[in-house]
Amino acid sequence: LSPIKIAGCALVLACQSAPVLAQSTGWRNQVAALVKANFSYPRSAIVRGDEGRAVVRLAVAGDGSVTKVTLSESSGSAILDREAMRIVGKLGRLPSPPRGVSSVDLPIRWTLN
Repeated sequence: LSPIKIAGCALVLACQSAPVLAQSTGWRNQVAALVKANFSYPRSAIVRGDEGRAVVRLAVAGDGSVTKVTLSESSGSAILDREAMRIVGKLGRLPSPPRGVSSVDLPIRWTLN
């Protein structure tokens, strides 16, 4: 699956079939916009020169409520991993996902320029 790239993060849906993926493009864009709106680069990570990519997996119910959150891949920085979980915690209820989508992987990347 190709990620949706936005400033500081990318979004990849975890789903099985091409029809589900095609139906979920609008939903995926909505979730990406929520992540982007809550994205930040922790000052302490900037000072330390921390960069990385954390992947957070969300289990999503049919009504958009998040039922489970796990850090499925560490960024290599405890600061950035905590920030990834904080970002996801601020999302609240997501838009209702299309039928067949029950989870989403959120790769969030921090890169210093």
